[in-house]
Amino acid sequence: MKKYKLLLISCLISLGTAVMLLFWYHGGAPLSSSEIEDYMATIEAQTQKPGARHDFVALREFLDTDDGKPVYTVNLYNFHAVADYPNGSQFEGTGLQAYERFSDVMIPLMIGRGSHPVYGSSWADPTNSQWDRIVIVKYRSRRDLVDLFATDAFAEASLHKWASLRDHQRMIVQAIHLPDGMLVIPLLSLFLGLLVYFVGTLIRRPK
Repeated sequence: MKKYKLLLISCLISLGTAVMLLFWYHGGAPLSSSEIEDYMATIEAQTQKPGARHDFVALREFLDTDDGKPVYTVNLYNFHAVADYPNGSQFEGTGLQAYERFSDVMIPLMIGRGSHPVYGSSWADPTNSQWDRIVIVKYRSRRDLVDLFATDAFAEASLHKWASLRDHQRMIVQAIHLPDGMLVIPLLSLFLGLLVYFVGTLIRRPK
């Protein structure tokens, strides 16, 4: 009887984990016109913050064509040897150190919006590449991306991003061959449930 209770608990944990992860990972409906206007107004008001830069024409077009699906950003970075902070800044260091300061802010902002890096590498063949790093990020939706842009934390952390970069390119794409993370959620939930069951079995085993 105890084994059946433990199995039931494990199943409930698996189901609960799957539901929470699916809720976290699901993007929702496309942006409405009024939401776009609100976000644009918020972001435009932040342009006086240190380092905040946006191509507002491209951003509006990006939001106007929202279909509610996830998007990926493919980012290519070339860093300054010495970070290019504005005069009077309290920060210093290499371009890479400045970028890491930006990343320390970005990662929690992304995770809080069901988004995350998919791939990153600081290795590139110097004979055929000018880039120091490539980073691919999955955003749960355009809503989540613009919601991140609209935060004061992002606007202020952008100071470090622009101080770090000598050159960069960014492409926004939708996945064709990359597997969606939602396929992994049932496997993670099942693994957690099995882990709870087997650990519980070992603990209850007579010595």
